[in-house]
Amino acid sequence: MKTILCFFTLLLCFNASAQELPKNSQTFVRVYDFDGNKIDKGTIFKITDSEIILKKGKKTHAIHASSISYIKTKRTTGHNVLISASGGLLYGLFRLTQSNGSSLDRAGFAILTPIFIAVGSGVGYLTTLFKKSKQYTFTGDLMKWKAFKEEMYAPQN
Repeated sequence: MKTILCFFTLLLCFNASAQELPKNSQTFVRVYDFDGNKIDKGTIFKITDSEIILKKGKKTHAIHASSISYIKTKRTTGHNVLISASGGLLYGLFRLTQSNGSSLDRAGFAILTPIFIAVGSGVGYLTTLFKKSKQYTFTGDLMKWKAFKEEMYAPQN
């Protein structure tokens, strides 16, 4: 029995080391044209030699590489601020609904809710200082496009 178990373990180890790296990237990107206008945004579904396919929800959109001037990773500052402000709003509303005291207590939380929103917005802005967004500029250069493709498919450390 030990021999069979060792054989299957050895067989599984050979299979695991022979597998190719998965060809997917879950990076959120924003794609811009030559005029600086945003074409599309979403997570990278697939990158081919001539186009990038972005996934947004259940839909996918293909964008040809010749129409792309540059690509920015990560989300904008406004997104971080909005999400954090929403957290402040939810905290204020939660505290408002959980107060079982007088109407003065509820009025106090109603006054504090905008302060929670402002603090949440400030925290969201501070998080953008530590966000390491990258910008990839192509302007029709296929070598830069291939370097971008290899970097997006590189294993994450």
